[in-house]
Amino acid sequence: MSNLAPGLLRAIEREATSVPFRVLQTRVIEMMTAYRSGDPSAAPRLDETGAKAYAAYRMPATVAALVRVFSEISVTTGLEPTSLVDLGGGTGAGIWAAHTVWPSLAWATVVDRSPEAVDVGKRLTAELDIPVTWITEPASGDLPAADVAVAAYLMSELTAAEVDDVVDAMTATAETAVVVEPGTPVGYERILTVRDRMLDAGMALAAPCPHHRECPLAGRDWCHFAARFNRPPWLRRLKDAELGHEDEKYSYVVGTRLDVTATGDCVIRHPQKRDRMVTLELCRSDGAAETVTISRRHGDVYKQARDVRWGDRWLPHTRQDSADLGR
Repeated sequence: MSNLAPGLLRAIEREATSVPFRVLQTRVIEMMTAYRSGDPSAAPRLDETGAKAYAAYRMPATVAALVRVFSEISVTTGLEPTSLVDLGGGTGAGIWAAHTVWPSLAWATVVDRSPEAVDVGKRLTAELDIPVTWITEPASGDLPAADVAVAAYLMSELTAAEVDDVVDAMTATAETAVVVEPGTPVGYERILTVRDRMLDAGMALAAPCPHHRECPLAGRDWCHFAARFNRPPWLRRLKDAELGHEDEKYSYVVGTRLDVTATGDCVIRHPQKRDRMVTLELCRSDGAAETVTISRRHGDVYKQARDVRWGDRWLPHTRQDSADLGR
């Protein structure tokens, strides 16, 4: 469970409460409908009220997903960046997530074609002691060199040619490129396209893929993960939701020119934990997908399996040892 930074939640609440509740909720409902449709042309235009509604509706979930992704990069590469470029991140979600995970961050650049989103983002990130350059132009333009470039939930708004241009710009100027999309079959297909583009650019895959081979889920399933975060009361009211938490499902890929030091398989589904037994679905480092069942008779391996999370790396044993685990 991710507890979002109190300063972030206070800042979003200030923006949200500056708009009459019924007006804000109507805009949020429009955005929820467009987001779930998967049709980029259905997205409403971001005027000032729309930018505030977007920040209230989507920013907590986006930050939660990015915190999980950035944390995984730190595990696989040891990355401690000083610079970040966030493409399409006008409300500042990437900056807040990076600030949460990487105290080393010294400066950031945000590129977003919506002046209204940028205006909201400037206010939402004002309390962070990080110099930010804000650029209001399309994300496929020339980018400053940076340790990390991130594009979260951007590719669904672009044409195929624009996606190629954005990924090419990211891989040409950043040591590590991060792309996050909705955890849907359509979002996963976009991630596969980006993944291929990153490999063609000579990048290594830092996460979630533990190999560079063809995705073993392609054509039969989709790779996605989930980040759970606490919903503050104002967000529950805005979404007319009863639960005090939300699960943000996302697909992602990270390309890097750094050394990928982590090894092991990736847990690609929520572990099924039953009495004296844990079942894991894995994407293996040799490019295959498999399901393993671990029982109490496996001793320390079982103890480790009880603690593993969806999206974690799994290496409590050698490949030879895994032959002894039930499939």
